Amino acid sequence: MTNPSPLPRPRVSGTGAPLALDDAAHLRVGEARYPVPAVVSALAPHLSDARLARMRDVLAARVGSVALALEDLHHAHNAAACLRTAEALGLQDVLAVGSAEAFTTEEAEGLAGIPRKISKAAQRWLDLQPVPDARALRAWADARGMALYATGPRATETVDTLPVDRPLLLLFGNELEGVAPATMALCDGAFRIPMTGFSESLNVSVAVGITLHALLSRVRARLAEAGRTGDLSPERLAALEALWIASDVRGADAILRRKLGV
Repeated sequence: MTNPSPLPRPRVSGTGAPLALDDAAHLRVGEARYPVPAVVSALAPHLSDARLARMRDVLAARVGSVALALEDLHHAHNAAACLRTAEALGLQDVLAVGSAEAFTTEEAEGLAGIPRKISKAAQRWLDLQPVPDARALRAWADARGMALYATGPRATETVDTLPVDRPLLLLFGNELEGVAPATMALCDGAFRIPMTGFSESLNVSVAVGITLHALLSRVRARLAEAGRTGDLSPERLAALEALWIASDVRGADAILRRKLGV
């Protein structure tokens, strides 16, 4: 399956050099471009064995068959909490719909407008995809063979009955109005979180947490039957390993220039 552009927002190295995957086989560090295996070989010795093992354990459990999309969230603390939850539960892809600046990287604060104390820098480990509108969101899902499901308070499907036999892109709307009607019209279906109390709605970050935990538990049960903990392709695992290592090693750009001569 192809991995069409746009590629995720760039990260920065420990010294501020922009980092971005040009494709699954090459990492761009500043103005230089390096093969992924060469980056890992050059930089891995500059991490402790424990740190490198931790990265590889997290990568092995990453799930790419479920992705999260957030449409026009109004409050930065909600976006930050959603990112932290998605990363903690092992997602890799998070999309912002209709918020061109939502995932803009800043050297000092991470995501522009995202409170660092809430996100705990979770954005460092996620692929953050800004998409301008609902049609672009639909195209992103279609290019990856994903069904697009949105939250809806009167949906007949629930988080417990969502299909897990195909990749899913889960869409959550903003805090006031939910998913826009025009966006909902482009979705394959809608789902809700069953509630039995008087309250009829949840904070968006809480809803994201409940949904992802319930759904990923089912996805991971299927993976466990196949003896797996995650489902990223070997090519994507290798590319992310190079990207994560380069973002974690201070002076990665200088080390790569010295060792690889580019």
